[in-house]
Amino acid sequence: MALLEVKDLDVRFAVRGGDLTALRGISFNLDKGERLGLVGESGAGKSVAAFSILNLIAKPGYIAGGQILFEGKDLAAMSERELRKIRGNRIAMIFQDPMMTLNPVLTIGTQMVEAILAHRKISKKEARAISLDRLQKVQIPSPEKRLDQYPHELSGGMRQRVIIAIALLLNLCEQENVALMLITHDLGVVSQVTQRMLVMYSGRIIEQGPTREIINDAQHPYTQGLINALPQMGEPGERLFQIPGSMPSLKNVPSGCPFHPRCKFATEQCKQAMPEYVRSGNVNVACYEVANLIEQEKRMQEAES
Repeated sequence: MALLEVKDLDVRFAVRGGDLTALRGISFNLDKGERLGLVGESGAGKSVAAFSILNLIAKPGYIAGGQILFEGKDLAAMSERELRKIRGNRIAMIFQDPMMTLNPVLTIGTQMVEAILAHRKISKKEARAISLDRLQKVQIPSPEKRLDQYPHELSGGMRQRVIIAIALLLNLCEQENVALMLITHDLGVVSQVTQRMLVMYSGRIIEQGPTREIINDAQHPYTQGLINALPQMGEPGERLFQIPGSMPSLKNVPSGCPFHPRCKFATEQCKQAMPEYVRSGNVNVACYEVANLIEQEKRMQEAES
């Protein structure tokens, strides 16, 4: 059994004129010790997916269907009291800028101890010892001193934090069997850190599989566009590639495959219905163009035999 199983998750926002669908039929698994990347442009649904997993969708948003199973228990069906035992204890979200989540008037130690005491029935002394151990594991220098410092006294720019975070997450995943879901638009980081990746577009997962396989041979035209837009893919001095158009708003999601208005391979078939997943190597992809190519290759092989 997977540590986390998301099954056919639908998330909607109740607004005047009718509900808007933010996530449609999202399904994926995350195993213990696994590193999973969730990528896509702004508006793809990445953050909604993250908040849904923690059951933190604020009104007018709500989970309209599906299951979010953590160790076999449905988080979407739990009471707030039950969720408090899991949030921050078994599952946690680390925001892009850690400084935004720290209270500037409390020491690092005070905040860490409070977080631990909220989930465990232990003494403050024991909680402080655990806090010290955690700082040592993330390779923070002089951890005893850091516990008594305030957030503004911590040094290091964004690059340093990213490097430390990557080293920390990889070590925790390998040594402590911690599962990681990295949510970002940065394919460069995803390619270095994760083992599997999900590509989202307009509230749907359009491609998923081993990270290395997708990076080296992306199947969906949208994923290909994201990779081609990486700075290292262009020649020095040349204008960076951009996918034409923009992510549709929730009020104007196109019929069929939502990417078809921006896709150079789009046909009338793409405008009619959302394509089903097809298997290409170890990758699942929702694309009629890929499905047709696979079917053509299959017919050629049958003809040759």
